[in-house]
Amino acid sequence: MTLNLEKILLTEIGQLYQNADDYNVQIHVGQEPNTQIFRAHSVILRARSPYFRAALSVNWAKTDGNIITLKKPNISPNIFEVILKYIYTGNIPLEETNIRVNYTLLLVAADELALVDLIDHIQSHIIKNESELIRRNLIEFLQVSSRHEACHPLQSHCEDIICQNPTEFFKLEAFPNLDHDVLINILKKDYFNMKEIDVWENVTKWGRAQNPKLNYDESKWTSNDFHVLKECIAPFIPHIRFFDISGPEYYNKIYPYKKVLPKCLRDDLIKFHVGKELPLRAIYTFPRIRSFDDSTIITAKHFEQLSSWIDKKKEPYSFKMNPYEFKLLMRGDRDGLYNIKEFQRRCCKKGPTVIVIKVTGSKRLIGGYNPVEWCSSKGYLSSRDSFIFSFDDNNNVTNSILSRVKNPDCAIFNSDDDYIGFGSDLEWFSGYCEQYNYHEKILNQSDFAMENFEVFQIIRRPI
Repeated sequence: MTLNLEKILLTEIGQLYQNADDYNVQIHVGQEPNTQIFRAHSVILRARSPYFRAALSVNWAKTDGNIITLKKPNISPNIFEVILKYIYTGNIPLEETNIRVNYTLLLVAADELALVDLIDHIQSHIIKNESELIRRNLIEFLQVSSRHEACHPLQSHCEDIICQNPTEFFKLEAFPNLDHDVLINILKKDYFNMKEIDVWENVTKWGRAQNPKLNYDESKWTSNDFHVLKECIAPFIPHIRFFDISGPEYYNKIYPYKKVLPKCLRDDLIKFHVGKELPLRAIYTFPRIRSFDDSTIITAKHFEQLSSWIDKKKEPYSFKMNPYEFKLLMRGDRDGLYNIKEFQRRCCKKGPTVIVIKVTGSKRLIGGYNPVEWCSSKGYLSSRDSFIFSFDDNNNVTNSILSRVKNPDCAIFNSDDDYIGFGSDLEWFSGYCEQYNYHEKILNQSDFAMENFEVFQIIRRPI
C-alpha cells in the first residue's frame, strides 16, 4: 500500500515559515518608510519560484557571509508576506478582506515572481466569485490584466463585461484614466453593444479628459485646440465605424469636430451621406454586433437567458453566441406607463416581442414572450411557443421562473383595452397575474403595479 504523505510534508515545510532560525536569505522589501526584512531559505525559494531560481544563482546573488541579500523595493511588505507564506505552505486565503482588497497587487507581484500557478488560481477565484467586486473596480482589473500577459483570462473576462454593457463602462469615474492601448483594444471588438455614434462621443470624451485645458464649449475652440484633440484621438479613428452612423447623427455630433478627422475621411463621409454610396477608397468595416438596446430594467444576462428560453435551450447563450437582437420598441417611463394607444402604435404588428415589467416596490421582474404579434386581431391567439417568466432580482438571473404555455389556444389575448396580455395569466396594463393557461405561477399575488416596463422586438440575426 502506497502512503500519500503530501499533506504532512507541506505542513512540516510550512513550519519553516514560522521558524526560520536557519535561514540563509534576507529579502529587503518595500520603500521607505514602509519597509520590512523577510528571512527565508534559498532551497524553498528556488524550488517554488523561477524568479528566485535565477535571483539566487551564483551570477546574481549578493552574499554577506553566509547570508544572501535580495531587494524587492517595488513590492509592498504586506503583499510579499502573503506571497511568501504561499511559497512555504501552498495556501492563500483569498476570501479574507485584507487579501480581497489587494487582488491586483497580488497579481502584479505574482507575475513578477513568475508564480504561474498562483496567478491562475487568483484569476480563477476572481472570475468565479467576485463578479460584484470586478464591476465596482472594472477599470483597475482591466488595466492590470492588460499589462500582464499571464492575466489574459481576467482581461478577456473584463472585456466581455464591457462589450455586454459599454454604456456603464464609459460612465465610470475612472474611465478617463484608461490606458491608450487598452481603449484601442476595446474599440476593435466586433461584439460591442453600443451605437457607433455613442462610441465616437466617448472617444472624444476620453480625448478631452486627457487635455483638461480645452474649453468645455467647442464653439470657442481655436485651430490649435482642434489640433490638440486630433493628435490625441488619431490612433482611435481607424477603429470607429463612421459609415454606420446616420446622416443626422453625423451632422449634429461629428461635423462640429470635422477638423479632428483626416481630410480623406471627411471627404468620404460627405460623399457617403450626400451621394448615398460608399466611396471606393473608404475602408469599410462591418457593423458591430449588438444584442440589445440599452435597458434601464434588465442586464445582458437577462437577455441571454431570455434568448435561450426562446430557443428552448437548457443553458443561457453567451453574449457572443446570442442569435437574437432585442430592439427596444417602448419604455413605460419614457412613452407612457399606462398608455395603451401608444403601446398599439409602437408595438403592434412588429412580429415576436418580449415584454419585461419591473414590479413596484421590489426588485422582481415579470414578463412574457409573444412569438406571434400584438394587435393582429382581437381575442385569443394560439401559440405553442409563448412563455411568461419572473426574475427575483433585476440585477441577476439566479432565481427565476419559466412558465411555458399549457393551453396554446389561450396563449395570447389581444384587446383594445387593458386586458391585453398572456391569456389571463399576465395582464400588465390591468395589473393582474393569475395562473390559468400557463404551467407555473410567476407571482405570489394576483395584483401588482408597474414601476416601469420595456417591450423589445426580437430579431434573429442572419447566419
